Amino acid sequence: MDINSILLLSIKPQFVKLIANKEKNYEFRRYKPKRDISTIVVYTSSPTREIRYILDIDTIIKYPQQIDENGIGNSDFNKGKKKSIYAYRIKHVYELEKSVSLSILKEKFGFNPPQRYIYGDNMPELIKFVSNINKRRII
Repeated sequence: MDINSILLLSIKPQFVKLIANKEKNYEFRRYKPKRDISTIVVYTSSPTREIRYILDIDTIIKYPQQIDENGIGNSDFNKGKKKSIYAYRIKHVYELEKSVSLSILKEKFGFNPPQRYIYGDNMPELIKFVSNINKRRII
């Protein structure tokens, strides 16, 4: 993983579950990072509060460009019914063998859950730690 193309992103537990179950194949956001991103380290927000998944993503699509209709939220995106105008296509999903809890993230790395996002190079030790955890590709 190139640390300069990694983003730490908070996603709500119900959406993380849909991503892991292959029901959601795009993550929708109101913004696009200023740099090219290929990997998202997912912080699952409350009540889960952990890092368990890593996503490989494709080019970020901006509405009104259309995306594949198959997937939760995709049709609404294509119809302009979402507040989010960017769609991050999820190519691969990796599940960490052992999740990293918020308490460990705070204690070891001074991590605070991102309100928007955090570039990976702003938390190099955390990225290195997560990268060294065994993972399996689930999508």
